[in-house]
Amino acid sequence: MEIVNFFETLAGKWFSQRTTHYLINQSSQAGQSNLLIEFLPHTDPELVQMCEQGHQDPSTIACGLRINQDSRLEGESQSVKRVTVMVALHPDGAGQGIILQTTPSLPTTQGHYHLDSDVLTLTTHTANGVVAERLWYANPNLRMRTSMLTLDDAVQMASFCSEIRMGAVPAAN
Repeated sequence: MEIVNFFETLAGKWFSQRTTHYLINQSSQAGQSNLLIEFLPHTDPELVQMCEQGHQDPSTIACGLRINQDSRLEGESQSVKRVTVMVALHPDGAGQGIILQTTPSLPTTQGHYHLDSDVLTLTTHTANGVVAERLWYANPNLRMRTSMLTLDDAVQMASFCSEIRMGAVPAAN
Protein backbone atom coordinates (compact mmCIF):
# COMPACT_ATOMS: atom_id res chain seq x y z
CA MET A 1 0.00 0.00 0.00
CA GLU A 2 1.21 3.53 -0.75
CA ILE A 3 0.68 6.64 1.38
CA VAL A 4 -2.02 7.99 -0.97
CA ASN A 5 -3.98 4.74 -0.68
CA PHE A 6 -3.55 4.68 3.11
CA PHE A 7 -4.75 8.29 3.45
CA GLU A 8 -7.76 7.49 1.22
CA THR A 9 -8.75 4.70 3.65
CA LEU A 10 -8.73 7.21 6.51
CA ALA A 11 -11.47 9.35 4.92
CA GLY A 12 -14.88 9.18 6.55
CA LYS A 13 -16.65 9.64 9.86
CA TRP A 14 -15.09 7.81 12.82
CA PHE A 15 -15.86 7.29 16.52
CA SER A 16 -12.71 7.05 18.63
CA GLN A 17 -12.41 5.61 22.15
CA ARG A 18 -9.09 6.55 23.79
CA THR A 19 -7.25 5.70 27.00
CA THR A 20 -4.21 7.77 27.90
CA HIS A 21 -1.68 6.80 30.57
CA TYR A 22 0.50 9.49 32.14
CA LEU A 23 3.54 7.66 33.43
CA ILE A 24 4.95 10.53 35.51
CA ASN A 25 2.04 10.61 37.95
CA GLN A 26 0.75 7.08 37.24
CA SER A 27 -2.70 8.28 36.19
CA SER A 28 -5.01 7.42 33.30
CA GLN A 29 -7.75 9.28 31.49
CA ALA A 30 -10.36 8.05 29.02
CA GLY A 31 -11.80 10.08 26.20
CA GLN A 32 -14.03 9.89 23.17
CA SER A 33 -13.87 11.71 19.86
CA ASN A 34 -15.94 12.09 16.76
CA LEU A 35 -13.67 12.50 13.74
CA LEU A 36 -14.62 13.66 10.28
CA ILE A 37 -11.66 13.04 7.97
CA GLU A 38 -11.51 14.42 4.45
CA PHE A 39 -8.96 13.21 1.88
CA LEU A 40 -7.23 16.11 0.07
CA PRO A 41 -5.61 15.61 -3.36
CA HIS A 42 -2.08 16.84 -4.08
CA THR A 43 -3.52 19.87 -5.92
CA ASP A 44 -5.41 21.25 -2.89
CA PRO A 45 -4.45 24.96 -2.42
CA GLU A 46 -4.21 24.61 1.37
CA LEU A 47 -1.61 21.85 1.01
CA VAL A 48 0.37 23.93 -1.49
CA GLN A 49 0.34 26.87 0.95
CA MET A 50 1.48 24.64 3.84
CA CYS A 51 4.42 23.40 1.77
CA GLU A 52 5.45 26.90 0.81
CA GLN A 53 5.27 28.06 4.44
CA GLY A 54 7.20 24.96 5.54
CA HIS A 55 9.91 25.52 2.90
CA GLN A 56 8.98 22.33 1.03
CA ASP A 57 8.56 21.98 -2.72
CA PRO A 58 4.79 21.78 -3.48
CA SER A 59 5.53 19.48 -6.45
CA THR A 60 6.46 16.79 -3.90
CA ILE A 61 2.95 16.67 -2.34
CA ALA A 62 1.48 13.16 -2.40
CA CYS A 63 -1.84 13.99 -0.66
CA GLY A 64 -3.31 15.34 2.55
CA LEU A 65 -6.06 15.15 5.13
CA ARG A 66 -8.36 17.59 6.92
CA ILE A 67 -9.39 16.20 10.31
CA ASN A 68 -12.31 17.76 12.18
CA GLN A 69 -12.16 16.53 15.76
CA ASP A 70 -14.77 16.88 18.53
CA SER A 71 -13.36 15.32 21.72
CA ARG A 72 -14.43 14.98 25.30
CA LEU A 73 -12.16 13.75 28.09
CA GLU A 74 -13.45 11.86 31.10
CA GLY A 75 -14.21 14.30 33.93
CA GLU A 76 -14.31 17.35 31.64
CA SER A 77 -17.54 19.26 31.01
CA GLN A 78 -16.39 21.00 27.82
CA SER A 79 -15.62 19.29 24.54
CA VAL A 80 -12.55 20.27 22.53
CA LYS A 81 -13.06 21.01 18.85
CA ARG A 82 -10.21 21.51 16.42
CA VAL A 83 -9.25 21.09 12.81
CA THR A 84 -5.90 19.65 11.78
CA VAL A 85 -4.54 19.59 8.24
CA MET A 86 -1.81 17.14 7.28
CA VAL A 87 0.21 16.97 4.08
CA ALA A 88 2.31 13.95 3.13
CA LEU A 89 5.17 14.45 0.70
CA HIS A 90 6.15 11.70 -1.73
CA PRO A 91 8.08 8.95 0.03
CA ASP A 92 11.53 7.70 -0.82
CA GLY A 93 12.08 4.16 -2.10
CA ALA A 94 11.83 2.74 1.44
CA GLY A 95 8.33 4.15 2.02
CA GLN A 96 9.51 7.03 4.23
CA GLY A 97 8.63 10.67 3.78
CA ILE A 98 8.03 14.06 5.36
CA ILE A 99 4.69 15.01 6.86
CA LEU A 100 3.55 18.52 7.80
CA GLN A 101 0.74 19.17 10.29
CA THR A 102 -1.02 22.38 11.21
CA THR A 103 -3.72 23.21 13.73
CA PRO A 104 -5.00 26.77 14.25
CA SER A 105 -3.24 28.52 17.16
CA LEU A 106 -0.40 25.95 17.13
CA PRO A 107 2.79 26.13 15.07
CA THR A 108 3.09 23.90 12.00
CA THR A 109 5.11 20.80 12.81
CA GLN A 110 7.23 18.72 10.49
CA GLY A 111 7.74 15.04 11.07
CA HIS A 112 8.41 11.84 9.23
CA TYR A 113 6.22 8.95 8.23
CA HIS A 114 6.99 5.37 7.36
CA LEU A 115 4.49 3.02 5.77
CA ASP A 116 5.39 -0.64 6.09
CA SER A 117 3.10 -3.70 5.87
CA ASP A 118 -0.01 -1.46 5.97
CA VAL A 119 1.10 0.14 9.27
CA LEU A 120 1.68 3.91 9.25
CA THR A 121 4.20 5.28 11.74
CA LEU A 122 4.40 9.05 12.31
CA THR A 123 7.29 10.59 14.27
CA THR A 124 7.22 14.27 15.22
CA HIS A 125 9.65 16.29 17.34
CA THR A 126 7.85 18.94 19.40
CA ALA A 127 8.77 21.30 22.22
CA ASN A 128 7.37 18.67 24.63
CA GLY A 129 9.41 15.78 23.24
CA VAL A 130 9.10 13.18 20.49
CA VAL A 131 5.66 11.87 19.56
CA ALA A 132 5.54 8.46 17.86
CA GLU A 133 2.17 7.34 16.55
CA ARG A 134 1.20 4.10 14.77
CA LEU A 135 -2.03 3.43 12.83
CA TRP A 136 -3.26 0.14 11.40
CA TYR A 137 -6.49 -1.60 10.49
CA ALA A 138 -8.04 -4.67 12.11
CA ASN A 139 -10.61 -4.56 9.28
CA PRO A 140 -11.78 -1.80 6.89
CA ASN A 141 -14.11 -0.30 9.52
CA LEU A 142 -11.93 -0.73 12.62
CA ARG A 143 -8.54 0.83 13.06
CA MET A 144 -6.13 0.99 15.97
CA ARG A 145 -3.88 3.85 16.95
CA THR A 146 -1.18 4.09 19.57
CA SER A 147 0.98 7.04 20.53
CA MET A 148 3.85 7.68 22.89
CA LEU A 149 5.41 10.92 24.05
CA THR A 150 9.08 10.52 24.95
CA LEU A 151 11.24 13.18 26.59
CA ASP A 152 14.94 12.59 27.27
CA ASP A 153 14.57 8.89 26.38
CA ALA A 154 11.83 8.42 29.01
CA VAL A 155 8.22 7.70 28.04
CA GLN A 156 6.01 10.40 29.53
CA MET A 157 2.64 9.42 28.06
CA ALA A 158 1.17 6.49 26.14
CA SER A 159 -2.27 6.15 24.59
CA PHE A 160 -4.36 3.59 22.75
CA CYS A 161 -7.36 4.33 20.52
CA SER A 162 -9.82 2.03 18.86
CA GLU A 163 -11.67 3.79 16.08
CA ILE A 164 -14.87 2.59 14.41
CA ARG A 165 -16.00 3.86 11.02
CA MET A 166 -19.53 5.25 11.21
CA GLY A 167 -21.06 4.10 7.92
CA ALA A 168 -19.80 2.14 4.97
CA VAL A 169 -16.28 2.05 3.61
CA PRO A 170 -15.97 4.88 1.05
CA ALA A 171 -16.06 3.84 -2.59
CA ALA A 172 -12.69 3.61 -4.34
CA ASN A 173 -11.96 6.45 -6.76
